[in-house]
Amino acid sequence: MELILECAGEPLPDARDQIRRYCGLTWSGGGPETWAYEYFDSTPTGPDDLVGPPDLLASAALHPGFGQAEMVFFNSGGAEACQEWLSGLPRDVDLADADEQTITWLFDLPRISEGIGLSIVSKATHHKRPRLIPLFDRALVDRYRRTTGIRGEAAWPVLLRSLRADLALEGNRRFLGDVRDEIAGELSGPVPSDLRLMDIAIWMAR
Repeated sequence: MELILECAGEPLPDARDQIRRYCGLTWSGGGPETWAYEYFDSTPTGPDDLVGPPDLLASAALHPGFGQAEMVFFNSGGAEACQEWLSGLPRDVDLADADEQTITWLFDLPRISEGIGLSIVSKATHHKRPRLIPLFDRALVDRYRRTTGIRGEAAWPVLLRSLRADLALEGNRRFLGDVRDEIAGELSGPVPSDLRLMDIAIWMAR
């Protein structure tokens, strides 16, 4: 039986192909393509929790509006605020398995990003905790608005719980594990986390 990824109560039937495309691998429709895997997912982060130049440069590859305001934010205390917040989060936990204390901690990210926006801060902190922190963007909000009915940053808490529930579905665990095993031997860089693979599938299906 073919494994299918389910998101917000609906299947993403082309998810495997879309993930392979994004990661620069051959897929059923053709040869390798260039997306942001090489610039975001393959860019290593530093060993500590300080959001530094590698994280910001990687995030800029996904965030078209990254400019002086974002640089000023991170250079004027934003990086340290992210570091302090990240220090309260585990490094080895997937969002699917996060406990309530961790989810409650994640709820607080919009406060850290006040004045600059959740989208860019979520990308920079995801780079530090790729298994745990979702990337907040319109594709994700629009996908889950079908079930939540909520727009904008107000959707963050509901998105966290909805993503956790979807990632914990047995069928999705099997699908994502199968994809990880499949692409592990083909990628030149790291294999994205289950959370990131789900994000890629949602973004490519927008």
